[in-house]
Amino acid sequence: MGLITEDFYLSPGSYVLEIQTDIDGYYGITALGAYRGWVTFEKRYVTVRDEEQVNFSINPPENTKAGTYKFPIMVYLIENDSFYSIEDYKLIIEELSEAKITNLKVNKDSFSPGDKIEVTATVENTGTSYLEELRLYIKMEGMGYEDEREGVFSLDIDEQKSFEENFDTSLHPDPGSYRITTTLSRFGKKMDSKKRLLEIERIGKIEKVHDKSWKILQESGSFRLKNVGNVEKTERIEMEVTKPWDWFVFFSEMPLIRDGNTRVVYIWDVTLKPEESKIINYEIHYWPFVIIALVLIYGLYLAMKQMRKPSLRKHSIKTKILEDDKREVMVALEVKTGAKEMKDVVVEDRIPSIAHIIKDFKTIKPNITQNERETTLKWKLKDLGKYENIIVTYRFRTLVGTVGYLKLPKAVLKAKINKVKTEYSSNSLKVKEEK
Repeated sequence: MGLITEDFYLSPGSYVLEIQTDIDGYYGITALGAYRGWVTFEKRYVTVRDEEQVNFSINPPENTKAGTYKFPIMVYLIENDSFYSIEDYKLIIEELSEAKITNLKVNKDSFSPGDKIEVTATVENTGTSYLEELRLYIKMEGMGYEDEREGVFSLDIDEQKSFEENFDTSLHPDPGSYRITTTLSRFGKKMDSKKRLLEIERIGKIEKVHDKSWKILQESGSFRLKNVGNVEKTERIEMEVTKPWDWFVFFSEMPLIRDGNTRVVYIWDVTLKPEESKIINYEIHYWPFVIIALVLIYGLYLAMKQMRKPSLRKHSIKTKILEDDKREVMVALEVKTGAKEMKDVVVEDRIPSIAHIIKDFKTIKPNITQNERETTLKWKLKDLGKYENIIVTYRFRTLVGTVGYLKLPKAVLKAKINKVKTEYSSNSLKVKEEK
């Protein structure tokens, strides 16, 4: 349940008490406190369904001293007086007071559309008492336009306070005479008022915005024009295009064309009424240049991507001819890291059973395991940093003579990159027979 009035700060006079409740019923109304006798209700009891209004008046005794007097108003349910609502209201008894608008200025007498109108006003307490709940209204009106601002404040004795408000003429660009009015009031009573006149000139002004955007094979753009003045205006739009791209230009509205040696100029003369807008769209297709650029960019992207990836290359360093066409071959495995560190690096390679590993290693020695089909070599390398290279080598001898070439399988690089297990394969290797 709640009580609503226009203002909890009241002066002697008549008011309306609004009662709102979720429980319908028969309610009593009374004032409380030392000043309850000043309050008279039109009805002391009322039936309320959702909400109800009750008139009441405040009539303090004559010669009551100036000040603020508190009197609570209580509304209670007759059938159950434990269900009630109490709101405090304050009665203002004023001293003899006075305040004036001592200064009103406007930054100019004549304005163009879009100019800021700056209004300043000063209010002074010229009375003998502290004044609260002062209200200053600053209004601009004319030619069907009206805009009002309000300030609420207090003033001590002899105190001054300045106010500033800005009005935008672009919100109502009609030319003609306008009036600035300032009104000072307190508790609904007018205390002072001052006025100033100004003019908004007849001016045509067109705002232009040139937007551009790119798509895969073309440039798209638009000229957006709007008359923000208050009279009709013609504006010229010019656009230059370098040859030979003029062959690939398309417009939503055909322009005049001025052809030059290296450039073509397109011209539109646009006439707009106040507040009228227009858009001219165009497209320029740059597909030859764009395709070439995309191919170059893609090639560069692939090259950089390849450089950033780890790799394992397998190649033969030396092949030595032995008796009965047997061969002794030295193989190198080159590990290159990419743009990220590699941990737990392992390199594995295999040679077929027709070859025998020579256990004389010039670089890191691997772990060697054998079975009937092949020999497996496994190198456990240190952790490798970014863009680091390392090479391991091994030699083997063929057990029988070879014909043509000997094909070796791919080696494998295993590692953890950012704690994720990864695996890369090398190229297979053909060891050609030397004639």
